[in-house]
Amino acid sequence: GHFKYQRIVIGYTLILLIFLSVVVSVIVSHHQEMMDQMEEDAQQELKLIGNFARDALLRHDYSSFEHFLKSWAEEHREIIDLKATAPNNFVFVDFHRDASPAFTFHLEENVTFEGKALIFLEMTKDMSAAQTSMIRLRYRLISGSILMTVVLGLVLWLFMRKLALAPMEREILMKDQAEKKFRMLLESAPDSMIYSDRKGKILMVNRETEKLFSYPRKELEGKDIEVLMPERFRERHRQFREHFVETSNVRPMGHLLELYGRTKEGREFPADISVRIIRSDEEPFFLSLIRDISERKIREEKIKRSYSYQRTISKILGISLEPISLKEQLHRILDIILTISDFSFQSIGSIYLMNEDAQSMELAARQGFPGQEASGQEQLTVLDSICGRTAVERRIMLVNCNDRQAGKMRVCSHAPAHKHYCVPIVSGDRTLGIIELIVQHDHRSSRDEEEFLISVANTVAGIIEHDRLNLERQHLQGELAQAEKMSALGRLTANVAHEIRNPLTLIGGFARKLSRNIYEGGKDREYARIIVAQVSRLEKILKSVLTYSREATLDRAEHDINAVIEEVIKSYQNEYRKKAIHIERHFGKLPFLSMDKDQVWMVFNNLFSNALDAMPDGGTFTVETDTDSVHGKDYIVVTLSDTGTGIPDHQLQAIFEPFYTTKVIGKGTGLGLSISKKIMEDHGGFIQVRNNVDKGTSFQLFFPLE
Repeated sequence: GHFKYQRIVIGYTLILLIFLSVVVSVIVSHHQEMMDQMEEDAQQELKLIGNFARDALLRHDYSSFEHFLKSWAEEHREIIDLKATAPNNFVFVDFHRDASPAFTFHLEENVTFEGKALIFLEMTKDMSAAQTSMIRLRYRLISGSILMTVVLGLVLWLFMRKLALAPMEREILMKDQAEKKFRMLLESAPDSMIYSDRKGKILMVNRETEKLFSYPRKELEGKDIEVLMPERFRERHRQFREHFVETSNVRPMGHLLELYGRTKEGREFPADISVRIIRSDEEPFFLSLIRDISERKIREEKIKRSYSYQRTISKILGISLEPISLKEQLHRILDIILTISDFSFQSIGSIYLMNEDAQSMELAARQGFPGQEASGQEQLTVLDSICGRTAVERRIMLVNCNDRQAGKMRVCSHAPAHKHYCVPIVSGDRTLGIIELIVQHDHRSSRDEEEFLISVANTVAGIIEHDRLNLERQHLQGELAQAEKMSALGRLTANVAHEIRNPLTLIGGFARKLSRNIYEGGKDREYARIIVAQVSRLEKILKSVLTYSREATLDRAEHDINAVIEEVIKSYQNEYRKKAIHIERHFGKLPFLSMDKDQVWMVFNNLFSNALDAMPDGGTFTVETDTDSVHGKDYIVVTLSDTGTGIPDHQLQAIFEPFYTTKVIGKGTGLGLSISKKIMEDHGGFIQVRNNVDKGTSFQLFFPLE
């Protein structure tokens, strides 16, 4: 009804305006005709002057011609300029009257005779008075027309209002009241409500719509409803709207479609939308109820993600129970992590385990590195990469591949733009390694995601610790069995040595006595010397066996270990010089050490002797002393390095076993390193051996300072 009322008022007003426009147009047209007629009369006047001028010029009566023009111009006050110019540019008359008229006619007339130009006339005539008079008349006519139109309009309006508009106003009032109630209902609704027409134009919104979409109400009304949804859905929604009008189906909230709203700032949010069609006498309208379900979606996603995370952790724990090696377990765990659908992983990742020196890590598992095969030999230096820094700082990091330190990772030169997830594997106060995962370059981390990765790392840490405990248990069991075996062997060899020593001493004594009594040069003398030499060798072996088998009774005292080493060097100096072996000393400033000097001297003696045998063609023997900390305990470290032939890698673990020797028969007993290891352990220390990178072997002796 309100729209009908508006159309009637607008139509009535348009009729009056058209009537008034016609009247005004007639008056203006008449005014223009009058002015055109006046200009035509002035042109005729100038033509008459031209005729007179032609006659005078043909008679050669120039003075009469000039007098006539000047008199005519002076008598007619409306003439401002009058000029007569001959074809040779000679000016006969140039009359000018000082005036500033508001409106003028400028007229020109070219006077000819038999096709030849006689004179050119120019006249400017002041028409201000006539123009002013016409304008006044026009204003009076227009004012009268407006007044007549207003009076006529009021009269007609009164009749029309009495006969037609009064019932319509009552209908409009009723509809306005209904609209107010509808608006009150709209504003009190807890959800966003949008009232739109069939073409999708927004007619009305409530307060919740302003809050939800961040649009002011005035800015939304009149716009297409598609402005409140992402662009990818707009065309499909227009088609749906047409179909919806035809079918009139109600779409309730909670359906299975994934719908999204879009705020003024461009933020998208998941929404539940209910649409109803409201039919009226004129056209159908849509009433849309919209509810933001972001929080519900977040809760659902969190529950779903939590379930996925728990299932992943369960799979990892299940792998830890399988009877496979640690590296195989880590490979399978890495596969599980990289296949989690919640993350934007690029199916590229690796797991590194910390080496004992805590300065480098060794590759344990790798997957998806372009152009590279997984290799357990690859090393990662802690101080040269972001993942190394993660191991030191024990905190998770997400860094771009163009980071200066992350760029040193191999994958950065092969994979497209990406980010590194570096997750430390920590157990207590120790870093066991890191998990490196490659994600999309636009990936953004979340607290839940990081907590999950830390949980995975903690689970992996438990698996690593469990594996190490198993290895340590197996190692301890092996050591216990070896200790029991060696203890039994020690008791056996001690008893055997005691039983053999007395007869061997008698044999040695008689052999030496015979050797002195047999004349020189005979075979018996040679046989006696062989017996003496072999008895001496057996006595030396028995002495070593007894040293190795008896319980340690240390005679400790404070000594300068550098001085002890210097004594050993002096005792071997001549022999080393004979074999062209150069001795280098690098002694550190060390505190005095509590030790049994004789036994430690025996350790150095064994190692110096081995180095002498390892360099038959000469070389360099380096002795270094310094302090170091291992697992929080302070040690004096003595490093003895030769440039000899070295020891094959497969023999390194066996050189400390009793009676194991790489020397030819008769050159050693195989007990020197075993005795040295026992002496170091009796002092609370230990001994390590490794082949040098270039050539030779290095032994490190660790003496505890406490």
